[in-house]
Amino acid sequence: MVKNEEEKSADKPITDEIATTSKDIDIFAGWLNRLENPDPTLRTEAKGKGLKLYDEVDRDPHAGSALQTRYLSVAGKEWEVTPAADDDQSKKVADFVSSTLESFNLTQATQELLQGILYGFFVGEIMWGTRKGSWVPVKIIGKHPRRFSFTMERDLRLLTPQNMIEGEPVPDRKFIVFTFGSSDNPYGKGLGQKLWWPVWFKKNGIKFWLVFLDKFGMPTGVGKYPPGTPPEQQKALLDAIEAIQNETGVKIPNTMAIELLEAARTGKVTYETLCEYMDKQMSKAVLGQTASTEGTPGKLGSEDSQEEVRQDILKADADLLSEVFNVTLIPWIVDYNFPGVTDYPKFWIRTKEEGDLKPLAERDKIIAGDLRVPVGVKYFYDTYGIPAPEEGEDIVEPGIRGAGESENRRAGEFAENAGDLSPAETLNALGEKALSDADADLYETMAPVRDLLLSVNSLAEFKKRLLEVNNNMDASAMGELMQRALVLADLSGRFDAQER
Repeated sequence: MVKNEEEKSADKPITDEIATTSKDIDIFAGWLNRLENPDPTLRTEAKGKGLKLYDEVDRDPHAGSALQTRYLSVAGKEWEVTPAADDDQSKKVADFVSSTLESFNLTQATQELLQGILYGFFVGEIMWGTRKGSWVPVKIIGKHPRRFSFTMERDLRLLTPQNMIEGEPVPDRKFIVFTFGSSDNPYGKGLGQKLWWPVWFKKNGIKFWLVFLDKFGMPTGVGKYPPGTPPEQQKALLDAIEAIQNETGVKIPNTMAIELLEAARTGKVTYETLCEYMDKQMSKAVLGQTASTEGTPGKLGSEDSQEEVRQDILKADADLLSEVFNVTLIPWIVDYNFPGVTDYPKFWIRTKEEGDLKPLAERDKIIAGDLRVPVGVKYFYDTYGIPAPEEGEDIVEPGIRGAGESENRRAGEFAENAGDLSPAETLNALGEKALSDADADLYETMAPVRDLLLSVNSLAEFKKRLLEVNNNMDASAMGELMQRALVLADLSGRFDAQER
């Protein structure tokens, strides 16, 4: 039985790219063996400048500041290299990669590559060298994207004076390309497309603002003279008007007059308002909000929600750059120094801020310590980032009192040696035994609360049913213990008074 085409395609997936660039009806390469940048802003406004057009965006103080904030928020974060597997070889490879990344300008390279957020893509050239017999990057040099183009197959080309149209092929494992905003278009989809127009309107708004200040910053002088005034006197009047700009006083005949003409404006729209509005559009385009660059916190909306948006952008940028390193730089370092290794370590930039662990520790102390709810030891190591002790390693002894065997041991010693103790030692031993009994009695008394905590599905349900459990709790043992503690406190007080 012959299968039809649809049944054949179901046997295995199609691995070839179908919607290739050459089939894109919006892209025309003509006789050129290169892919043109489809950026609509560059096509209409660049006038031959190409990606250099977005250098003007970076020069704007506000846009440049917002972009720099976004770059540095990633470049300033700590990073880590995790082994591909939990074995000695994988850990050795990961340690080598980590030490290699610490030995060159990775932070600067990170900041420069992130400029692809503005241009759409950015290129870093790896300068390889040797260190202790190993091939390692000595430096990564950022290269302006205007110097590169791509073929129809998305291969990187270097534009040179000898080949300014199609460009020259580049060597393998030499250039890192960080692309932003598009996986189909190798030129990416940078924020320059969005930022160019606010920057352009702001620049022209400032130009007209300066013209206005030059024209109306000082009132225009108007000279009046009677009919029949000789030309020489008219010229003297004009000289007097011009002198007003610099002199503190002028003299004219009493038959003439000088008035100052001032511009009258109504409404609230000003050039300054226009510039401020454009700055806000830049902030929103780059940071997702405006509170990080201007205004009073809390006045522009929820401070927490705005910071949350910014954290999302930060994490996305960091993850995107990490993915680029994980398919280029990291495998290249490993391949040059560990031939045969196919499982590569992973590089990740940590963007999550260290939280305040004190409230969590207090909660865990109540659950595991006071309520005695069974909790795995691994939970504490993972939650608080504490490495588990290795076999044979010295253990730090806790310095706090617990309901463990030390108290039970002291209570047993008291029972055996009570006749040999002084009055003060006897009181201390009784106090320790009372504390030990209190732990045991509290554990029994709180058993219903523990059982409730393990059976509910939410904190709200726990709070709702807690009063029911409280009515059924037997606190008689704790009452007896309180009576013994009061007697012990009274005896201790009397003894201290006698000693004094």
